[in-house]
Amino acid sequence: MTTIFINGLGLIGSSFARIIRKSAPDARILGNDINKKNIDFLLEHKIINEAIKFEDGSKQADVIILASPVNGIIEDIKKLSDLQLKSSVIVTDVGSSKVNILQAANQLVDKGITFIGGHPMAGSHLTGSENGSIEMLSSHIYFLVNHNGSNQQVNMIKELLKSGNLRFKEVSANKHDQIVSTISHLPHFITYALTLTVNDSLRDIYATDINMGNGLLDSTRIAKSNPDVWSDILTSNSDNLLDQIDAFEKQLDELKEAIIDKKPDKLRQYIVDANDARNGWENNAK
Repeated sequence: MTTIFINGLGLIGSSFARIIRKSAPDARILGNDINKKNIDFLLEHKIINEAIKFEDGSKQADVIILASPVNGIIEDIKKLSDLQLKSSVIVTDVGSSKVNILQAANQLVDKGITFIGGHPMAGSHLTGSENGSIEMLSSHIYFLVNHNGSNQQVNMIKELLKSGNLRFKEVSANKHDQIVSTISHLPHFITYALTLTVNDSLRDIYATDINMGNGLLDSTRIAKSNPDVWSDILTSNSDNLLDQIDAFEKQLDELKEAIIDKKPDKLRQYIVDANDARNGWENNAK
C-alpha cells in the first residue's frame, strides 16, 4: 500500500487529496494542516485516512506533497532534511515559483532523496478544503520541474494524479519562473493595482455607492486571492516579475502616448492587436 503525506490541505492540497483518492483508491493518505477545519472536512468526507503531525507523516510516507505557500514549502524542505525519511521517498510540491524551491531542495538531494517540483496552473480566489475539487484542475497545465527523479519516479507522480486530467509539461526551474511571471504573477499584480486605483478614484468623487459593471468585476476577480499566498508568490519570483512590470509599463506608455497625441487610428490598432492575441489564447485553450 502506498502512503501519501500531504502537508497543507487548503484549496490545492485538498484537491490533490481528492485526485489521489480517485486515482489510487487503496492509497493511505495522511494529512496535516494548521487549520483544523480543513482536516475535519477531509476526514468527514473520507478523502484522507488520518490527520498526523508533520514529522510523523513525513517519516511514514512513500510520497510527500508539500502544499503550503512558497515560503512555507522552503521551511518544510528544511525540516525534512533533518528527518530520517524512507530512502525511496519522493518529495514533490505545488509551489508557484520554482528556482528558490529547487535550491532549497538541494538539502534533500544531497542526502539521496528524490525531489520533483510541481505546479498546477489553476486555482481560485476561494480557500479551504471544502472548495477544493478535481474539476478545478482538469485540463489545466501541470508543470513538472524534475530535480533528480528517474523517469519511473516521474511517471509515478503522473499516475497518482491521473484522475485529475492534467496536462503535464516538463520544464526547467528557470523557464517555469519566466513563464509564470508572465501569465500569472503579472496579471495578479496588475489586478491589485487596478482595483486599488479604481477604489481610490471612486472615493475621491464620492461615488462609492455605485454598482460596478461586469467588465470591471470580471477583470478584478483575482484581486480576491489569498493575501498570504500571493504576497509570498510575488516576492519569491521578484526578478522575473520586475522584468514583466517594466515591459507592461512600456506598453502602457505607448498606449498613453496615443491618447495624448489624440491618434484614434493608432489606438485602434493596439486594440485590434489585443483582440487578436486574446482570441488566439481562447483558440489554443480548446
